[in-house]
Amino acid sequence: MSGVRSFLPALGASFAFTLVGGGDKLAFQPQAGSSLTKAFTIGGEFTLDDISLIVDGQDIGGMIGQIEVSVKTESRIEITDAYRAVASGRPTDLLRTFEALTSTVHMDMTPAQAEMPEMTSSSSLEGKTVAFRWNEEEHEYERSFHEHSGDDELLEDLEEDMDLRAFLPPGEVSDGDTWSVELSELECLMAPGGNLRMLPENGDVDDETMQRFEEIFGGLGQEFGDQLEGECACTFKGARDEDGVRVAEIAIEIEVSATMDLTEPLDKAIRAAIEQGGAGDMVDVTLDTADFNLDFEGKGTLLWNLGAGRIHSFQVSGDSTMDIDLAVSVEAEGESHELDASLELSGSMREDVVAKE
Repeated sequence: MSGVRSFLPALGASFAFTLVGGGDKLAFQPQAGSSLTKAFTIGGEFTLDDISLIVDGQDIGGMIGQIEVSVKTESRIEITDAYRAVASGRPTDLLRTFEALTSTVHMDMTPAQAEMPEMTSSSSLEGKTVAFRWNEEEHEYERSFHEHSGDDELLEDLEEDMDLRAFLPPGEVSDGDTWSVELSELECLMAPGGNLRMLPENGDVDDETMQRFEEIFGGLGQEFGDQLEGECACTFKGARDEDGVRVAEIAIEIEVSATMDLTEPLDKAIRAAIEQGGAGDMVDVTLDTADFNLDFEGKGTLLWNLGAGRIHSFQVSGDSTMDIDLAVSVEAEGESHELDASLELSGSMREDVVAKE
């Protein structure tokens, strides 16, 4: 995604001049030469509410029996940002070291058909340092590996703003003042740092399968940012001392939904898997519909370090639902079949960010 959208004019230079009570600046202005480590912990817990399966117009959901499914996810992203130069409310020369990049997905099913191993993912970016340098003429960041070698494709979809600057007000504020955040800016929550190329750790998966996984799921968080509908409202709650640090408190309320059409990438993945399995001449599978919908309603708090001009901490949590609708056409051995399936899951999601020098 272009850096242009990440730094809308209303959220740009105005950051440096936003005042709160007592003359404090609610602004992004870390001292040049300073560094900050930020640890993001993102988790969710979901259970299956409903499942539907219709084959050739006949509802066979009752034949499946009672199924209980629970899914637990957790991602940890830890980075250290070295702010080598800052101007107009943004870093102009930034070195980002990816200290830790891991995620896990654990699923339990009752009755258990087979043991379901925990899926762990990691990224080739872990341990590397990436330079972000602001190009004023192009109004975007140029990215490069710093004292490392690596695949340049890893750099393509990285995003610089991991300071949550999107939640800062566009002008002067007093206690109780409210403002809205552009929904596209919530990408900083759904995909902190952009596409970090988290891929499953499985020695049995070949490179081609891993590439398909990346094509389907790699940029999902970023694409959700484009599809969001709803509202994100912020309220200034004043300034106070927190652990010996003077901070400004911003209360955040989010109510959003997004629907993704995954038909084309999933159809390609299914066809590739059939071909790879040697059944391409015997079975023709067409994925007609693959819609994924996510709803989230939650509240959070951003604490902003007024003296250092950067994030102190952040947390948001709330309730979420996910719906998946599939329509599949199958031709095999001279017969044609139509399958429609849907899944509904509900649960909670939480994100925490802790910053330390």
